[in-house]
Amino acid sequence: MKITIWSDFVCPFCFIGEAHLNGALEKFEHADDVSIEYKSFQLMPDGEYVSGKDYVETLANMKGMPLAQVEAMLKQVANSATRSGVDINYDIAKLANTFDAHRVFQYAKEQGKGNEFFQRSYVAHFTEGEILSDTETIVRLAEEVGLDGAEVYKIVENQTNAEKVEQDISEARAVGVQGVPFFVIDNKYAVSGAQPVEAFSQVLNQVWEEEYAKK
Repeated sequence: MKITIWSDFVCPFCFIGEAHLNGALEKFEHADDVSIEYKSFQLMPDGEYVSGKDYVETLANMKGMPLAQVEAMLKQVANSATRSGVDINYDIAKLANTFDAHRVFQYAKEQGKGNEFFQRSYVAHFTEGEILSDTETIVRLAEEVGLDGAEVYKIVENQTNAEKVEQDISEARAVGVQGVPFFVIDNKYAVSGAQPVEAFSQVLNQVWEEEYAKK
């Protein structure tokens, strides 16, 4: 069974939703037969890191929303994350453009490290306050999951893999992705959003019964 996930490193509901998926997989007796493939998506393609401004202020300015409204919204998201067992700390998180990091993810994927790079980047952004648009940061995170730092640096500086990121995003549009996270199981069963663990468990069992149990 293959699960394809369109996601972005700075998408809180992706971080939460995938924690729920992992919770369902822990209970799924056929989890060893499940493979996961990430695909690139940009939640905020116009997002940029602004030095000296915190996450609330940056997002409020970008979206044209009142500070109090954004602060309340992010607090609600952080509380939801805590209940799901993941740590989102908007006090230190840095809103940034993720396109360069996605280009490196494409390289990581080719090296068999795509999933590790994705998970490391989630934590770096939401928990550790790293700037995912910063070249040195991207290189360091890539090295931490076993990638060649010199090669990663060249990828960032030379705009390598831009077309692969765009291809993932175009494919998302083609299959009707309106937002992320978006999960597709065996290219035919779709799950959108940060569904609860029980919902993922239900669809995993349903797909297994319909596609594999009789084989």
